[in-house]
Amino acid sequence: MPYTIWYRGELIGETDFEGQRSEIAPTHSEMDPAAREGRHLAGVFRPTTYGRQLLPRLCGIMSAAADLKEEVARRGLDPEDVPPDIMRRLFEGTPAGLHILDIGRVLSEVELRSPTGLTVVVASMGFMDIGELASLSRRLGCSRTTVNLDDLPPEAPEFLVSVTLQELTDSVYS
Repeated sequence: MPYTIWYRGELIGETDFEGQRSEIAPTHSEMDPAAREGRHLAGVFRPTTYGRQLLPRLCGIMSAAADLKEEVARRGLDPEDVPPDIMRRLFEGTPAGLHILDIGRVLSEVELRSPTGLTVVVASMGFMDIGELASLSRRLGCSRTTVNLDDLPPEAPEFLVSVTLQELTDSVYS
């Protein structure tokens, strides 16, 4: 049975987290500290029609981050040492920064549910469009990739989802 992904109470897609054990994802109702193992899950994301419409607001963070880094360089700033007030203005005043903020807003309302329907506690979640990854690797000159993303067969997955589970402490279970 797949994990399901919801936005504002509406199903946007599902994933099997291929190669992962389904029992490792902690939920609000689980009390077993052993469930804390396996903090990262990743798999093919199969969007619903509504999920496909929402994907432009869920994907693109790596391209937007690359755009933001280029903007920092255009302004003659060190990308590793941008003053917080300037960085805030870049996030609020550039298309790349606004896109990153929008992705964060949308993701803050996305919920992962286990195959049994229980909400899974996540620390972070990200969606990747394989086409975007191919475009970004060409743009950044990443010629050392082991897979040519432009030559994938038509039945290859279009989207991936990656989740880091929240570190649960004993106090969460009290």
